[in-house]
Amino acid sequence: MEALSKSWVLRRNCSLTPRQLCVAYGMVAVASLLISLAWALSGAWIVLPFAVIELLVLSVAFLAYARHATDHERITLLRDCVRVEVVKGTSSQATEFPRQWCRCGMDDSAYGMVRLESPKGAVQIGQFVGMADRKRFFEEFRLALAH
Repeated sequence: MEALSKSWVLRRNCSLTPRQLCVAYGMVAVASLLISLAWALSGAWIVLPFAVIELLVLSVAFLAYARHATDHERITLLRDCVRVEVVKGTSSQATEFPRQWCRCGMDDSAYGMVRLESPKGAVQIGQFVGMADRKRFFEEFRLALAH
């Protein structure tokens, strides 16, 4: 295996891990069902179906959040190659470039994505972080690539 020179992980700033999200959902679900059951027992039974609909909609939103909470890009600069791994939801894509042919640049567009290119292809990096973090990564990676 090649010696590891440097590695960067660019990920979203998610306030809850998927496990914490499950706990939060459970607490909201229990509270909502207890309140709706109390109203149903006092005669307002129509509240119960709306509480169930509310929890179903909340479930869909939480599942969408949890699916992408661990999205990230891992850029590894090895002695002979640059390895880029992009994880989105349940899919993962890995790309390798020969280090001596790899070029790094920033797009001039409003999004300012970092672009790694070589004769084997190109990949854009930085979709999970803000512009300031992208610029910092670009400067660090460009310097590390030159050495």
